[in-house]
Amino acid sequence: MWIREAIMNRLFSISVSIALLLCAALALAAETGTLKLDVLGEIGADARNPARVLSAGGKQVGQVTAGQSIQLPPGDYRLVLPIVGGTITKDDLKIEAGRTHTVLIDNVAVLQVDAKDRTGKDPGFGVTVTSTNESRDKIATFITGDKYLFAPMLVDVKVDAPPQGYNWHAVALKPGERARLTLGEVVPADLDVQTTMAKLPINDETRVVIYRGGTQSTVAQSGPGPAHHFALDPGDYDIFVENLSGKGRPYTSGPRVHLESGAKVEREVPMD
Repeated sequence: MWIREAIMNRLFSISVSIALLLCAALALAAETGTLKLDVLGEIGADARNPARVLSAGGKQVGQVTAGQSIQLPPGDYRLVLPIVGGTITKDDLKIEAGRTHTVLIDNVAVLQVDAKDRTGKDPGFGVTVTSTNESRDKIATFITGDKYLFAPMLVDVKVDAPPQGYNWHAVALKPGERARLTLGEVVPADLDVQTTMAKLPINDETRVVIYRGGTQSTVAQSGPGPAHHFALDPGDYDIFVENLSGKGRPYTSGPRVHLESGAKVEREVPMD
């Protein structure tokens, strides 16, 4: 009998403790208010720029990201949101017990870069954002799958995905909008360039340079050897051949070649 009474007393003590903890939690909740940060609703939610929450005296009391909330004691606060290219400050934010104060910010732009591998997962490639001027000043770096808040501007975006990276030029980051760049699974194409003289291969006496179509931007090159083989992103390319044999034409340009994802293409370039 005494064992049963001991168990009942123990259960009663636990119940009382739980009730007291619950009452304390409810009392604490009643003594705090909520600060919610809303940046462009869903398109800005979970952006990687954390905002600092400061007390009236200037002391940081917490952080909050877009789409999230923070519990605060009643009082006046200041919110400082660093964005790429600037800072947004909201002063005189009054928090009242049991109420929610939502801070709305809509004069920013969102940049999000997504990539998918063969399994549909994001591999987390490096992303570099630069200015569009000749100096290509670095503005921000992050990884695919993330989104960041920017001041409105034009930017160039590079993703360090194999085999040679991917670039977007002059991406417009407009206030109140999201620029979402998506890199799906891209299979490199195979290009074999066969240099010949009198219809016989002379690959071991030629150098081949691949330019991006219509430009002088070198994409790849191959020195003298048994074969000139290239793995290239889908796109248009120009072929330049330098003949080191001392016979035939010293150099020539082959026809422009268009490569589809995963394609295998062969091109013969006669040097006589």
